[in-house]
Amino acid sequence: MNLKDLQYFYDLCQLQSYTEVAKQHKVSQPSISYAIKRLEESFNCKLIHHDPSHRSFKLTPQGQILLKHTELILPEVISTRKEINRSLAQYSTVGFPPIIIQYLFAALNEKDKFDFLKKIRPIRGGSVELLNLLLKGDLNASLLGLIEPLNYPSIETHELFHKELYVVLSKNHPFATVPSLAFEELVDQSFILLDEHFVHLKAFETLNQKHQNKAEIFFKTDDIVILKELLKKGIGLSLLADIALSDEDDDLIKIPLIPKDKITFTVYYAYLKSATPSSEIEALFKLLKSYE
Repeated sequence: MNLKDLQYFYDLCQLQSYTEVAKQHKVSQPSISYAIKRLEESFNCKLIHHDPSHRSFKLTPQGQILLKHTELILPEVISTRKEINRSLAQYSTVGFPPIIIQYLFAALNEKDKFDFLKKIRPIRGGSVELLNLLLKGDLNASLLGLIEPLNYPSIETHELFHKELYVVLSKNHPFATVPSLAFEELVDQSFILLDEHFVHLKAFETLNQKHQNKAEIFFKTDDIVILKELLKKGIGLSLLADIALSDEDDDLIKIPLIPKDKITFTVYYAYLKSATPSSEIEALFKLLKSYE
């Protein structure tokens, strides 16, 4: 069986047009028809109800069965191809959320050996973005910080540590001296948040929904440096874990949320169960685990 025939079949089920599938793959329309015919001969049954004009499209019951399995087969083939290509290149791609990796690497000692990093290609991004890349097979492994349990049948996960989200603001902000804050006290404030690639936005939305979505976002960014610079200038406040703050951020104050509004996220390292982690990835995660 030709994998390309399965791809044509899948795309035909989505587009329901032989002409559009042919255009998408830059082949002739008869090429698509012949692909379907080969599949029907292979399975010894009709997959698509016959329409000489191709003006209507309807799968047979057997075609529906093949579509269901094709939806599982094609992503796995694509993921396998990506992994093989990376293995041939002799490097592993690992997702690194900037806040998490900055915190973890700062904790490492000079005596630690980092030779394994030569064979790791870092991909920076927010945890939400990196999780999607991992699920698509674009990463060998990733660090992830999530506020919800990470339950995906295709992913092997290990917890590193848990962190609480704080209200972070300028030391000159009117709230800077209070011991704790309720989210309802913040609904009229200007929020500066990391964007949808990060879990911080999800945390804000979770809290905001409890208060009729009264709070508004003043600005979103994917750059933690820009976010902190705005906070230092007294422009709004944010929700951040304290691992996002360094010694250079002494102009910023972190204030805990009251218990009923407290949100904690878990930092994981994760990889696809179908992919065996390389020795370099195992060395990286073993080192990070020792500093949790």
